[in-house]
Amino acid sequence: MKRPSLLTTALLAIVFVLPVHAAEKHRPAPPAAVDDPVRNASSGIVPPMVRISAGSFMMGTDNGDSDEKPIHRVTFDYAFEMGKTEVTQGQWKALMGQNPSKFNTCGDDCPVEQVSWEEVQRFISKLNVKTGKVYRLPSEAEWEYACRAGGSDEYCGGSDVSSLAWFKDNSGAKIMPVAKKTPNAWGLYDMGGNVYEWVQDDYHSTYKGAPTDGRPWLGGGKHKVLRGGSWDNIAQKLRAGNRADLSQSRRGAYDGFRLARTL
Repeated sequence: MKRPSLLTTALLAIVFVLPVHAAEKHRPAPPAAVDDPVRNASSGIVPPMVRISAGSFMMGTDNGDSDEKPIHRVTFDYAFEMGKTEVTQGQWKALMGQNPSKFNTCGDDCPVEQVSWEEVQRFISKLNVKTGKVYRLPSEAEWEYACRAGGSDEYCGGSDVSSLAWFKDNSGAKIMPVAKKTPNAWGLYDMGGNVYEWVQDDYHSTYKGAPTDGRPWLGGGKHKVLRGGSWDNIAQKLRAGNRADLSQSRRGAYDGFRLARTL
């Protein structure tokens, strides 16, 4: 049998190879990854974290309660991370093996609540051992800095509280899944409403003598600060400058938390 010439072999190669290359060229690219904060928040034991850059802001308000005064500048010479969402019931259960929440049928994507400040510290200690990282509660100054996100709006992220937060007017008298409202400018969800968020600081009745470097203000007793307001509050309690306090051993269906992390 006569062997094909080199020219014939080359032509056959072109016929059979080119369509394969053409098909590869026109194969659709895989879809881009979508940032789904609810899906990410309910998986594993740590919510997605957002890097907060060093900077400064004016903390407090002149038109709020007496414990929101005096307004003072706080300067951060360090960056840190804040949870994109509040810690969820799914994350608490994955680490602690049980769910303390009153609204425990809300689902894994709902914020954990009915946890005391002391119980939150135990969660964080266990989390740090498991991950080898340094998670913690934010200081009150870090919390308000992240809430305001470079702005001076009345609420965390703007002036339209209904688009930003779950509260008495729109919650249906219960908590709601995280990340269903509009985030603030730094990508943080539910900084106002849904559940109050414990911070590291002891409660002081004014800001006179408060630290100006972002560190927690301690030495005030066993009442700790909570920020952000809850599903059961009127809009005024969700203001960026509003403060609340509670004994560190108390727990209620209004109270949850958000993680911070030292970099």
